[in-house]
Amino acid sequence: MLGVKNDRWIREMAIKHKMIEPFEERLVRKGVISYGLSSYGYDMRLADEFLIFTNVWGAIVDPKAFDERAFVQHKGDFCIIPPNSFVLGRSVEYFRIPRDVICIVVGKSSYARCFSGDTRVALVDGTAPTLEEMAQRWERGERFFGYSVGPFGRIIVTELVAPRYIGRDSLLEITLDNGQKIHCTPDHLFLTRDGLMVPAADLRPGDRLMPLYRRVFRGYEMVYQPLTGCYYPTHRLSDEWNLRHGIYPDLLNTHRHHLDGNRRNNMPWNIARVPSSEHLQYHNATRDLDPEQHGYRIRAAFARLRENPEWLANFCEKQRCRALLFWRDEKYLSAREALRRKHQAYWTEERRRGRSIAYRKFWEANAERKQEVAKRAREWWMSVSDERREKQREIARRIRLRTDITEEKLAEALRVAGSLRGAARLLGCDRSVFRRFPQVIAEFRSQRNHQIVAVRELKGEHDVFCLTVPEAGNFALEAGVFVHNCGIVVNVTPLEPEWEGHVTIEISNTTPLPAKIYANEGIAQVIFIGADEICEVSYADRQGKYQGQRGIVPPKVE
Repeated sequence: MLGVKNDRWIREMAIKHKMIEPFEERLVRKGVISYGLSSYGYDMRLADEFLIFTNVWGAIVDPKAFDERAFVQHKGDFCIIPPNSFVLGRSVEYFRIPRDVICIVVGKSSYARCFSGDTRVALVDGTAPTLEEMAQRWERGERFFGYSVGPFGRIIVTELVAPRYIGRDSLLEITLDNGQKIHCTPDHLFLTRDGLMVPAADLRPGDRLMPLYRRVFRGYEMVYQPLTGCYYPTHRLSDEWNLRHGIYPDLLNTHRHHLDGNRRNNMPWNIARVPSSEHLQYHNATRDLDPEQHGYRIRAAFARLRENPEWLANFCEKQRCRALLFWRDEKYLSAREALRRKHQAYWTEERRRGRSIAYRKFWEANAERKQEVAKRAREWWMSVSDERREKQREIARRIRLRTDITEEKLAEALRVAGSLRGAARLLGCDRSVFRRFPQVIAEFRSQRNHQIVAVRELKGEHDVFCLTVPEAGNFALEAGVFVHNCGIVVNVTPLEPEWEGHVTIEISNTTPLPAKIYANEGIAQVIFIGADEICEVSYADRQGKYQGQRGIVPPKVE
């Protein structure tokens, strides 16, 4: 009968016809990675013998001629798979497949750590496809790039590979304070704000997760860097990916340019280096450069550079030389005359007298106010300590209270810089200026983390998907949090009609960290699919080379 076989059929075939030996007729779950009979399949166990691939001899993995020196034999209760390597293992169970059935062996989600198919992944081109959609597009040859937290805590752009269907499993629902809901397996790891990876089952309301914050400024996407508290352009992160992978060299006097003109499409293949002058000419010609915003960014950049004493001294010296040249060189004579005339025209004697009179009138009309202010200031300063006086002197030397700093300008500076300290540098003022805007500060501080609101179990089993990030081992969801990738991959293996033997499986670790797998616990699920007709030639009929195999049998060519 055509279709996936259920637990009743599997139990009957295992007991009466020894289709599976040894056979566990219930799903064993307590304290182990589950194995045994499930609703529509059988979770086979991993035996305690392994062949671990190692490249100490510079070996090439050739399926036609496996080099025995490239493998280390290991026997034990567990096996550590080196980073970006693989091991060969085998099933504890011996299988005998009926003539009218074909089987598919797929990895268990306990190792894969998965999400529901409708989970959306944040990509650097501004889109957020579901994992199921990504799996289909991957099969058609598409590549994906997303966000990851690098080895030193900095957010980087990485390639997301092999989005795929894993199987079926129970799920938890994680609700965040931004209203987003994430459906994942209980063992899936989430990156917390303090840098720890915590299983979903151990998360509790109030826990803070590592956030992915993205904002658009002048049409460019900016990513919040938790380490610095500042926003950083995503296209620069993609440029860094290109540099890391040798796509082009890091040349001076070049700008990063979006090849398709779309500032939100930050796929690395859409970023190129072009000469600075050529890049500015392009934007001037297309008239997509906002002069006001561009000037603001230049001023902000100069404010950051001025914090470097060496740079500031060199800059001041160059400016001094230019000023002297301007006032001495004959070629600037007409410019000097124009500047003098403009200055004289503005600061007329009448304007000067008017400004002076206005100041005198104010204090003359407010004599009591003037005395009151002076008295309070003297009394207060008489009561403070010398340490406080010195501290205030330092603040007075640094502070620049300006009435031009409004709520809107502060909010914009916070959005660009990502921190109070950074906003103060951009605006060229002391942070005490911000006390005038408590509502803006409170709103800004409330957006620094994603908190968990609730965790609950979902009923039944669900299709689950995941992907791999070889460079970093984690990726960002559209919900705005970072999660661990599915690092352990069990290659999909077919079992043909009338084949029998131990199942040899390849288990890959696609992460940059060592991975642990356990013997005598579940490793993969065998799905039995019935055919509508019996095959003409079975695996046994053609006397396949893997028929009756016992132990680990590497690939071989006759």
